[in-house]
Amino acid sequence: MRLVATEHLNTGDRIGRDIVTSGDGLLLLRAGMRISDSFQRSLRRAGITAVWIDDELSAGIEPLEMLREETRHRAVSAIRSAFQDVSQSLVQGGALPADTIRKMTAVAELIGRDIADNAQSALALNDLANADSYTMKHSLAVTALGLALGIRAMRRYGWTDHRGARRFDQVEQRLSQLGVGLLLHDIGKLAVPPEILHKPGPLTDDEWTAMRAHSMLGFQMLKGTGGISALARSVVRSHHERWDGTGYPDRKAGVAIHQFARIATVADVFDALTSERPYSAAEPAHRAFEYVVSRAGRDFDPDIVDVFRSSVAPYPPGTGVVLSDGSRGLVKEVRPAFVECPIVRIVVDPSGRSIPPREVDLSTTPELTIVSEDVAPLAPLAV
Repeated sequence: MRLVATEHLNTGDRIGRDIVTSGDGLLLLRAGMRISDSFQRSLRRAGITAVWIDDELSAGIEPLEMLREETRHRAVSAIRSAFQDVSQSLVQGGALPADTIRKMTAVAELIGRDIADNAQSALALNDLANADSYTMKHSLAVTALGLALGIRAMRRYGWTDHRGARRFDQVEQRLSQLGVGLLLHDIGKLAVPPEILHKPGPLTDDEWTAMRAHSMLGFQMLKGTGGISALARSVVRSHHERWDGTGYPDRKAGVAIHQFARIATVADVFDALTSERPYSAAEPAHRAFEYVVSRAGRDFDPDIVDVFRSSVAPYPPGTGVVLSDGSRGLVKEVRPAFVECPIVRIVVDPSGRSIPPREVDLSTTPELTIVSEDVAPLAPLAV
């Protein structure tokens, strides 16, 4: 399979994976169906910018799976329910219901199990692209990536207790609390006026002040809620702190920022950059990857960035790429030891001529590198 921009679909293309609507998760098109002109218009109206196509060019290429379909649906439902409950509690002045906390904890553990089952795999977020609206997709993607980074970071570095001792025990319990914090990390945005939250243009200074208040607002919302640990609340409060002390709300720096928040910061920024937002178009994964790596030691904990760099695929399987010699192809496979040097199936030679597919392992051919994502349509194989 390969990921194709909706605008580049051709009549007759065969859908590789089910397509669901972004608002309510209803099935729009089933895998195996052929694209028609009317289907393409429907996809655009639904706000779906890319779909998985199954064809000869991409035979044998499988997208990386972070989460099972059932997990995605349960997580989106739990996030939606929690945000609705928080909205009601804001009006009524109450705390989140205990049942909501139980659901969030259960979903965090479910996501954690899915991630743990793929602990030796490279990570990609493109399989979450149609999860739901931005808020739901962002919360889900940040949780999935944050837990993946958390599992790897704690295996590699452990965690530090209140005495300053490094420990490698109780990791499972801590990851559950990290997951709850990640699911709820943006809950404070419910108290930000929607005209600011969804403003398509630059924010004024006063509007930025209101926007930046969301982390403390979320922390305060959850402070009196039973079942939400201090560990989870640290994610909500501090996921906008920066390693060099330039973040908010407390301008903490370095290891004074809780480890959970340092993990959440990387996941939050990476997913925000790769998502369509009212004021910013989505960046391709490789540019967001390069940004995170370039900001190690300034915005982000260098240790967490090291984990990120060895885990996240800047060019996931099914992505079209342009190589340094001008040839074009599809990423076939990403291996954990070589996430920046995948195996590429070349289908267009440097002169622009379609050729029989041949595969190149970039980890063993240093003279070839990926220079950019390829968004132009690829011609089907000649029959």
